[in-house]
Amino acid sequence: MNRKVIASTGANEDGDLLWCVHFASSYYDDDGIVPVDERFFVLAKSSDEAKGKVKKDITKAEKRCDKGHEKKIEAVIVTLESLIAARDSSGDGRLGWHSNKALTGISLSCEDDRKKYRLQVCLVPVN
Repeated sequence: MNRKVIASTGANEDGDLLWCVHFASSYYDDDGIVPVDERFFVLAKSSDEAKGKVKKDITKAEKRCDKGHEKKIEAVIVTLESLIAARDSSGDGRLGWHSNKALTGISLSCEDDRKKYRLQVCLVPVN
């Protein structure tokens, strides 16, 4: 199958859109309340499907939260045009206005999605 690069917001050939599932809560430690803020990126046809694909990841994040603290889970379609390319500057030897920390690459959270696409500022077919 010949897949094409998806560079603007819209469904892929399978009808899936890029979703960001956001989990937010908190826990208390000696220094006060610490937020738990996790984002997962998946390809899905609906909000419920997107949340279902990262159910295990959300369960792990929930274990870090205290009981009684508010938990929020929402899924929104990612606008590809709003994504900004980031680079890893950990080994380039330049400081100053360049980041002095390695940037974590944004990638698709679901293994099945990663087999078909990789996420850059667009969805690039793997095959």
